[in-house]
Amino acid sequence: MSQSPERINDGITDDLRREIRTLVDAKYLVDELAHDMAGARLATAFHDGGYGPRHGTELFRTVLPFSEIDHLGGEFSALVPTAQTIGASWKWTTPYVPEDERAPLLARLQDPARAAPEGSDRAEYIWIKPLGLFLAHEGKNRVGFFRDMKADWIPALVSPCDYPAPTRLAIYEVKQAGRVAYWAVLDDKLLEPVYYPEWALPVLRTYGVKEHGSWPVHFPSLEATAHAVNARTADPLTSRFPPLNLQQMRAEEEFQAEEIPCSVLDIDSVKVPWRFQLVMASISIACILVVGILPPDFQTIRILTGMIAGTAFGAMASTLFPVLRAARRVVDPLAIYRNSGPRTTQSASARFHG
Repeated sequence: MSQSPERINDGITDDLRREIRTLVDAKYLVDELAHDMAGARLATAFHDGGYGPRHGTELFRTVLPFSEIDHLGGEFSALVPTAQTIGASWKWTTPYVPEDERAPLLARLQDPARAAPEGSDRAEYIWIKPLGLFLAHEGKNRVGFFRDMKADWIPALVSPCDYPAPTRLAIYEVKQAGRVAYWAVLDDKLLEPVYYPEWALPVLRTYGVKEHGSWPVHFPSLEATAHAVNARTADPLTSRFPPLNLQQMRAEEEFQAEEIPCSVLDIDSVKVPWRFQLVMASISIACILVVGILPPDFQTIRILTGMIAGTAFGAMASTLFPVLRAARRVVDPLAIYRNSGPRTTQSASARFHG
């Protein structure tokens, strides 16, 4: 018999522990509901994982923003609180086990060997340490069984992982197209939508994340940000959407808004027919020739003809030479793609550690 592992100390507040347990309870109820065909339709958002119920890491990434798994240290054996562990009973559930076999099965699963690195049939759980949340990796089916058997602790090999500190996060409530949305911003730089606020906000608020009801003026405009959020494309390998880099986007906005010298022809939205330039050039040349052949006595006519020649030449020149100033987005809308990189590229490590 292996030496019994110790109960893990989650190190979180009572309020946060209560919210985490409520989140875990909700996932358990979703899985129970989804056993029925009608219930599965209600639970799709949280129950459409590869085997039916979402695994712990899948639910974590679905519900909470900036949920990349970032390991803090090596694995260790411990007793994990059942009430704070998200499992996924995709292979079997408690009713699959005959009543007279349940107690022996529980005793076998409670054997300390199930938490040993070299143990067979061991449980391997991810510990999102700042939140006190545990995600079952191996041994995910037994979590629901432990709950049903009123067993409070599960022996497991635990991998501690990080989550951004609450001071690095902010939640913004925004209104777009008559709907309320919530955006999470990390380090005043990266943005991810909160897709399921009913699940995420109670945890984030209790964790200590500040919530704001207005969009800051130092960020890109609300309309541009909403458009950029919707325009993101999923990573082909992970199927996850990258966070939006607000600082990069703001720099792009300022770059595009900068006024630069231009001619009328430089402005894409302005179409000047070539006939206009030909007519203006013809008028200017004709007037110059007329001035040249008029006698000096026709001074007034020479002056008026010269003015017409100058006006025609100026009209023609304004379409050819950079005599105007306009925003770069008007003059050269493709300049941004030649002068800046992708706005959403960010490694998982950079998201956690700044």
